[in-house]
Amino acid sequence: MEHQVFSSLDYSIMLIYILIMVGIGVWVGRGQKSTKEYFLAGRSMGWFPIGISTIASLYSAISYMGGPSEYRTHDLKITVGMLSMIPTALVVMYVFMPFYHRLQVYTAYEYLEKRFNLSVRLLTSAFFVFWRILWMATAVYVPSLVLHTITGLPLIPMILSVGVIATLYTVVGGMRAVIWTDVAQFFVLTAGSIVALLVISSEVNGFSGLWLLAEQGGNTKVFDWSLSPTTRITSWGALIGGIVANLSMYGADQVSVQRYLAAKSLRGMQKSFVLNTVGGSVMGFAMIGIGLGLYAFYNLNPDQLPTNISGDSVFPYFIATQMPWGLRGMMIAAILAAAMSSIDSGLNTCTTALITDFCKRLGWIIESNKNSTEEEDAKELRISRGFTFVLGVIITVLACFVGRLGSIIEIANKLVNSFAGPMLGIFILGMLLRKTEWRGAFVGLSLGIAVTAYCIFDNSVSFMWFGPIGMIVTVVSGKLISFFMGNRETENLDLVYRLKWSK
Repeated sequence: MEHQVFSSLDYSIMLIYILIMVGIGVWVGRGQKSTKEYFLAGRSMGWFPIGISTIASLYSAISYMGGPSEYRTHDLKITVGMLSMIPTALVVMYVFMPFYHRLQVYTAYEYLEKRFNLSVRLLTSAFFVFWRILWMATAVYVPSLVLHTITGLPLIPMILSVGVIATLYTVVGGMRAVIWTDVAQFFVLTAGSIVALLVISSEVNGFSGLWLLAEQGGNTKVFDWSLSPTTRITSWGALIGGIVANLSMYGADQVSVQRYLAAKSLRGMQKSFVLNTVGGSVMGFAMIGIGLGLYAFYNLNPDQLPTNISGDSVFPYFIATQMPWGLRGMMIAAILAAAMSSIDSGLNTCTTALITDFCKRLGWIIESNKNSTEEEDAKELRISRGFTFVLGVIITVLACFVGRLGSIIEIANKLVNSFAGPMLGIFILGMLLRKTEWRGAFVGLSLGIAVTAYCIFDNSVSFMWFGPIGMIVTVVSGKLISFFMGNRETENLDLVYRLKWSK
């Protein structure tokens, strides 16, 4: 950009925000002496910070930038997926959470060893780490793209800066730092969303003018009940894909589960999820308003959008050229908030999985000892921080390459929601189907991952169906193999969900 788009006030706001986040992370993480504190905040967190933190970590910069781009460029058909939160809430609160609370595990994948065996636990945990590393790389790339678009600074240095900052306070502060920085970041993100919505609507004759212009352009279409699996987004694809993605995200994903495990009680877990559902829905509607507003604004002012600015770059360009100075810095702080809340969560949970499911369980580097000494606890904590740092380096490097996969919303669905299918499938086999045995679960998950990966590379089916396809393959193949292996019922029925009135 030839004209100045960032003032010293904007840079000051960004710098102050970054310093505050690092300061909070270091402050609340002080005095940690064990990995119980580092990974689970001592299982002492209240429902409010856990609920807010879950919104912030899963409502990433991918959603913050990709959502408005989707609604501006296409229409509202993908919003049908928001209805999936109703069944998701019931299943997560009354099926998944009671299991995790009763077992008092560190990771969701410890349950799978109890239900099946060690090999299923290790495969699923390894898959989670791989899956989340790709997700974190995307979460680093998105705000870096925004900063690059707005400031004109090179993209790679932006990626390095975002990755380093988020890694720094996560290494030092652990889960307590993650949760409390997420709370602060959520309110920055919310304020930024409100400001953006108000600024855009004021330019297009208010919310009624915004909706009218979007409606005239065909961007308010919601329903399309076509059964075609090749159509980019249909109502069936959004709804079914949303159910699979959300059930996996909130029930089988360590990023969410680790927050539940940090709660004081089962009741606290459930209340945090209600808060997450309500808050996430509000943020979703804000993204719809921003996306339609961008469409309306540039429909009225087409000369203000250069031909080289399109897709995911439009919202950042609007911030850079239409927001008053000072507010630009606030908006970038909001985008950084969305990114960092995702990155810190992913780093902490991936480290938890690697330390708990591999290092301690297999006796690598760290010995599993319930009666460990203070010296052994301190060593384990140092190793955990080292793992977090290494993961931070890996995801920062990968972030330099994810931009080649398409638009932000497509990247999110290809790298995140797609692999949610096999992950959900393995927990369905364990929690809901009594006659699944370990070989069926292991092969079912392996096939589900392979088929999902094929769908991603083949790309002939809509990305909204990748997750459901992976789940179906995992469950069906897992049950078939279990059937041919004898179809034996699990001996421990406490590890399988049973209705209260069932025997």
